[in-house]
Amino acid sequence: MQYAELHCHSNFTFLEGGSHPEELVDAAAALGLHALALTDRSGLYGAVRFSRAAAEKKLPGIIGSELEFSNGKRLVALVENERGYANLCEILSTGQLRGAKNEPQLHSEDLQGRTEGLVALCGNPDESYIKQLCEYFEDRLYLELQHHLHADDARRCRSLIDLAGTFGLPYVATNGVMYACKDHARLADVVFCVKHKTTLAQAREDALLRPNAEYHLKAPRMMAQVFSAYPQAISNTLVIAERCAFRLDRLTGQFPLFAVPEGHTRQTYLRELVYRGAAQRYGTPLDSTVERQLEYELGMIARMDLAGYFLIVWDIVRAANEMDVLCQGRGSAANSAVCYALGITAVDPIGMNLLFERFMSEGRAEIPDIDVDFAHQDREKVIQYVYDRYGRTHAAMAAEVVTYHTRSAIRDIGKAIGLTLAQVDAVANEYDARESLAGATGVAAVASRGSAVVRQAH
Repeated sequence: MQYAELHCHSNFTFLEGGSHPEELVDAAAALGLHALALTDRSGLYGAVRFSRAAAEKKLPGIIGSELEFSNGKRLVALVENERGYANLCEILSTGQLRGAKNEPQLHSEDLQGRTEGLVALCGNPDESYIKQLCEYFEDRLYLELQHHLHADDARRCRSLIDLAGTFGLPYVATNGVMYACKDHARLADVVFCVKHKTTLAQAREDALLRPNAEYHLKAPRMMAQVFSAYPQAISNTLVIAERCAFRLDRLTGQFPLFAVPEGHTRQTYLRELVYRGAAQRYGTPLDSTVERQLEYELGMIARMDLAGYFLIVWDIVRAANEMDVLCQGRGSAANSAVCYALGITAVDPIGMNLLFERFMSEGRAEIPDIDVDFAHQDREKVIQYVYDRYGRTHAAMAAEVVTYHTRSAIRDIGKAIGLTLAQVDAVANEYDARESLAGATGVAAVASRGSAVVRQAH
């Protein structure tokens, strides 16, 4: 019996998902799933951690996202190939740029011309919506069946099956996973209450929580039993998993093509700039040690096809200097004589006898980091230059993920489970305020231990 889970949320579906991406991968591998898709809502935030964990477990890790539209409808988009990944990134960016923080504004029309390489799963029994999606996705649209052993689920599945017949569409089963195992169900409920600033008791009274704890990863045999009336829904999970062959770790460095003067390739132009800069740094004629090191580094850059990368960093530093923006390369890039000759760094790695391989090595087969600091008061000038020079489709701002610290976690969780402020303070005092909690599982552990402390205190 085989089954691939194609609709799964991690805790990067913020304050809703109850498990880390790694926990989902571990559970999927233990259950013997054929493949697992991570489909966090309105983003790809957990994709890197998920892909890395899936590769380690040799589990096919499918990239996707649950798209949420401004009219309340939702759609799961799964990536088939690199074109699909690019389209999904563009769709998500469109919604995020149009909306406010945590409130993306995505319209169905935004899918127009951006669906190539994507497989869509629709669980909404709305005929006009399905008809519209058929136009966008053609033979890449499936109706999504979910059954969490709730009274209304069978009726909803039957309605979707009927619509599949009406439109001539295939259908597929998913479990709409929100956590790796049943033990994480309570955690998902608690963080949901944190998100909505309510308590577990009030959320239950208002029927805001999921009706049961069936939203976890399930073994293929269990899913086959749940959908025994629709065996094709299970077999189609494998069909889609085979179609979605894209893996995040197969992406290589893809940089804008740096325009070079006529008669040059990027490699020959880089060489010219390096030797021009080296003459200024070291004087002429160049010492044989300097020339030997430059040739060694340039050779490795050529073999790894990274000349364009170095030219782009050089160009940004050059522009900053022309705008009188203070900047300085730092970190392992200071071990590179090429970076020194280009003016990216200010430390002579040859004179300091620094090891170039600490910065760049063919054995690592990855793009080296070149970190450059810019004066904070003028940083916006550099950012705007990058956008103007390379285009907004080739430039982006990176963000940090903020995690809970112990006291903040205890305070929020304590409110959600109904503790008084005095009880929360009593629990918080039991723990080292410096301990950092990386993710919702740690939060739940503290909340659970904290509740025990309060019970003992009383």
